[in-house]
Amino acid sequence: MRRLLKDRIAAAGSESGLTIVEVLVASVILVLGAGATFGLLGAATKNAQRAKATQVTLDLAQEELERLHGLPYASLALNTAPTSVPGNSLNPRSRISGSQFALKRSPMGEYGTLVLDPEKGIAPESEFFSGDTENGGIAGTLFRFVVWRNDPACSGEGCEAYKQVVVAVKPDKPVSQSGESGYVEVQSGLIDPAAFESEEEESEEEEEEEGGEGNPGEDITAQQFFLSDTPCAANGTTVRQEITADHLLHNTLGTCASGLKNGASQPGAPDALLLAGAPDLFPEDETKPGLYDYADDFYLEPTPDTDKGLQIRRDDIAGCNYNPAGATNPESQVHRWISDKMTADFEVSGKVTLEFYTRTLNDALYPGTLCVFLFERAEAGLPPEATDTLLVDEEEGDAYWKYPPEEGSFWPRNVWTRVRLTMELQGASPTIDKDHRLGVALGVDRGTTPADAIPIMYDHPNYPTRLEVDTDTPIEVGG
Repeated sequence: MRRLLKDRIAAAGSESGLTIVEVLVASVILVLGAGATFGLLGAATKNAQRAKATQVTLDLAQEELERLHGLPYASLALNTAPTSVPGNSLNPRSRISGSQFALKRSPMGEYGTLVLDPEKGIAPESEFFSGDTENGGIAGTLFRFVVWRNDPACSGEGCEAYKQVVVAVKPDKPVSQSGESGYVEVQSGLIDPAAFESEEEESEEEEEEEGGEGNPGEDITAQQFFLSDTPCAANGTTVRQEITADHLLHNTLGTCASGLKNGASQPGAPDALLLAGAPDLFPEDETKPGLYDYADDFYLEPTPDTDKGLQIRRDDIAGCNYNPAGATNPESQVHRWISDKMTADFEVSGKVTLEFYTRTLNDALYPGTLCVFLFERAEAGLPPEATDTLLVDEEEGDAYWKYPPEEGSFWPRNVWTRVRLTMELQGASPTIDKDHRLGVALGVDRGTTPADAIPIMYDHPNYPTRLEVDTDTPIEVGG
């Protein structure tokens, strides 16, 4: 015991520690570790700044595109020709070649002629500031391009050239960044509503002008409502939701207050009619955004399973039925879209045009008839109950319109095809009252459609299915 205690005392009194070499090695390790840590923090800060700049510029581009959607069609032009900056791929003006602009970013292609109008046009670029630029804010340049373009997917009448609007936003180079910043862009196509007037309508207008009665249609514009895949908001303005995957069919047989519902158990919110089309966030990549299936319920999956967009099943009985007759999954037989509540009385000046994209299931060969319903929706009570007033066809006197292909023809197949149906309304100027909503519903006539369903594609920058409503009380974008 004495020996053990003596050994412990000796050990406690001995001197030991790190050598100078060990201290130096430890110091080097600490310095290297600190350097790596500060490097990661610096990189994270730069990445956060870049992410913030990308989000701010993308939001700005989308807001500007929606603003341009609200301009008269004649004003969608540039008031001066932008100059080219060849060789600088980080500047959108590098895509200018003479009077042409490349709609496809990389590799550059799909050139269109720039639309110029010194009197009515808009400025090709302007500066922007977001926040305090000295404390993390972002400044830069907003570019606008408008070009003529032909629609390769269109068949039949109404395939004239239309305008493609491109908005690009390029932030200035931050002090912390060594290289020049790139840019983001969004694109959208716009069609002149006047381009689809028939020769007979033009002749009638000329006769009225010659008779001294004036041109009653000179103040009428086409208000556009785009069919979306986002359920409508019960109050306020509906905000489009990005589509990222296939999903179950939206049950649209309820009210906006019902919220999103799938399946037949409960009626859900109709999808929204929005004032702007889906933006193209990847104009340089034709595969983005992808095409998704908006109705991948098991009973809506054909064999082989190749369908995209929305499948509208034919009704259980022949004819056009606003309230579907089906006892099983009636929500798949009529699909509804409605606008946000009108902030003022909205007059419909006699004509509405539905432009939609469609093709057959699995590109099979069959005829078909699409039923189109236009309606005004009033809501009252808590929870709100809807009262729909159907608008009436001037020519046939029916509370619906039909679109079949030309006699002896089949439904479009092999490619998504643009189709236009012009609907004349009964009554001088039906009005959608303030706080009411405008709606459209689609169904399929069983009597003339031997297939199970008709697919419709929408809410995609390349397939802007929409309503064009003639009105002299257009809605202010953001109003």
